[in-house]
Amino acid sequence: MQSLHEERIHTYLITFLCVREKQQRELEMGEELSQETHHSTKKKGGLIIMPFIIANEAFERVASYGLVPNMILYLMSDYNVGVAKGTNIIFLWTTATNFAPILGAFLADSYLGSFLTIGLGSLLSFLITLIGVGYFGH
Repeated sequence: MQSLHEERIHTYLITFLCVREKQQRELEMGEELSQETHHSTKKKGGLIIMPFIIANEAFERVASYGLVPNMILYLMSDYNVGVAKGTNIIFLWTTATNFAPILGAFLADSYLGSFLTIGLGSLLSFLITLIGVGYFGH
């Protein structure tokens, strides 16, 4: 009975040591790979793309501010919304569009990555536009 118990302990000990040795080898291999990839990666972004980001934001602001007077007129003429209620709707729309990049940045940095976030945001914007045109279009 005791020999069976000793044999099990011996088997568990050997299994533990084999698993530990395998983990140690994988850790060493991972460190070697990370050092190789660290030296071979090229720095992305930086100041090279900064003018494109600034130009994109500038054009977005111009388009957004140019839309506000037209949107007020549209709400007042087609939907018979008063000036106060139309101003509140435009304020909420402006607030949502100004804070949406914060949500996008959080999703991009935490979960999805920048390209997937931009792609999904563009697709979502396009689908919302199609739905809006189909629903509100004359």
